[in-house]
Amino acid sequence: MSIDTSVPGYPELSDWPTAPAPPVHISNSGRLRDSGPQGGTYYVDLVDSRGTLYPFFFDRFLGRLCYGSYESQSDAAFLRRGSRIEEEAVSLIEGLAANNVQDPELLKRIRHAKTWVPYA
Repeated sequence: MSIDTSVPGYPELSDWPTAPAPPVHISNSGRLRDSGPQGGTYYVDLVDSRGTLYPFFFDRFLGRLCYGSYESQSDAAFLRRGSRIEEEAVSLIEGLAANNVQDPELLKRIRHAKTWVPYA
């Protein structure tokens, strides 16, 4: 995984650490107990057919989709605008969220995050 840290405080990720192997499913999602203009941090964990975990979260201030641990934040990074991981992750999460009746807020979150995506 290559995280661009050239802008202090705003690391960005432009590609998958390891591309997910289909099928991919949501293993967990929900809201953290913090606050912010977007109602707090919201996370979604994806797991692929190999059992690899892909942790994503929606930033609590902007609602932008990020990758990494929302708890330790040592590997947390925004997804670079227009990057492969951003395009694929947004599409994948939106498709999975549309079929997830257990978590209707996830679809709302990913649709808001798409406002940051240049091609959406």
